[in-house]
Amino acid sequence: ERLVVWPISRTDWDAKAPRWTTRQKRPVDHVFIHHGATLLEDHSQEGEARIVRAYQRYHFGKGWADLAYSFLVGVESGRVYEGRGWFNRPGATKHWNHRSYAICVIGDTTRQEISAAAVKAIKDLIEHGVEQGFIVSDFKLRGHRDVANKDCPGQSAYAKLDEMHPLVEAGKIPKLIPPAFTRTLRLRWPRSKAPLVKWVQAAVGVPLTGSYDWLTRHHVCRWQGENGLKPDGVVGPVTYNKMFRG
Repeated sequence: ERLVVWPISRTDWDAKAPRWTTRQKRPVDHVFIHHGATLLEDHSQEGEARIVRAYQRYHFGKGWADLAYSFLVGVESGRVYEGRGWFNRPGATKHWNHRSYAICVIGDTTRQEISAAAVKAIKDLIEHGVEQGFIVSDFKLRGHRDVANKDCPGQSAYAKLDEMHPLVEAGKIPKLIPPAFTRTLRLRWPRSKAPLVKWVQAAVGVPLTGSYDWLTRHHVCRWQGENGLKPDGVVGPVTYNKMFRG
């Protein structure tokens, strides 16, 4: 049974105010799991909060806006702590922050086993995000190591990714089908705002503005080059089929 997730607030763990915030565009289509890579020996709320404050100081020292994570979860206790939350963009997963949330396990999950309570807390938190419309229903759950040359999260957390996914039961994830190809997308004026534009933007990793703009064209060109197509920035039948039909 899922419990309502009420994170320990920033006030309660004595967070410093962020230097600035950037609003997150919702819903996102990815959730990334991280770990702090710091051995957690004191599993009390104050012990966890002390480590979270240390993470924030470290991120401030790197010149970042705030603690980088959206939420944090105690490796043993399963307590959930508010980081940047649902409404502000995280800063933990380079190139993916604009389309994801970042959940950090407090501790080192290579040297420590993540508990069943922590796995369930992450699962319940993500399910809450889906129900509230912050995360799309067919989101991807990934480890930081999947998109960066890192060992994050540690071994025990990475091995439990499937168990953290709240919608793995057969038939529970709806199959989303992109709009049929009816018209070529290219940079023009006025900008194209066909329904397919947001699907293309999601595929190439740019904000989902719904407008086929210069940024979208640039990333389409890069995606085409990476996938063996002519990098002309035009989404015609060939690019469409490669992008959405495999």
